[in-house]
Amino acid sequence: MIARSIEKAGVSTVCISFRKEITELSRPPRIVSTKFSAGKPLGKPGDRRTQRKIIEAGFGLLQNDIEGTTTIEPPYKS
Repeated sequence: MIARSIEKAGVSTVCISFRKEITELSRPPRIVSTKFSAGKPLGKPGDRRTQRKIIEAGFGLLQNDIEGTTTIEPPYKS
C-alpha cells in the first residue's frame, strides 16, 4: 500500500521480500522475491556479490513502466 502511494507521488519503488505470497497481497508495483531466511532478504551478511546482484535486479525493474504487479525471483538461495 505504501509503495503505491509513493509511486503516485512520482517516485518509483521496488520491494525486496523473502515472503512473496504476503508481499503480493499488498500489491506493490515491483517485487524482487528472494529465497533467503527471515531478516536476510539480501542473503548472508558479508556476501556482497549476491547482495549486489539482488539490488541490481531491483534496479532492472525500474527500467520499465509497470501496470499491476511485476515479480521477479533471482536464482539465489541460502
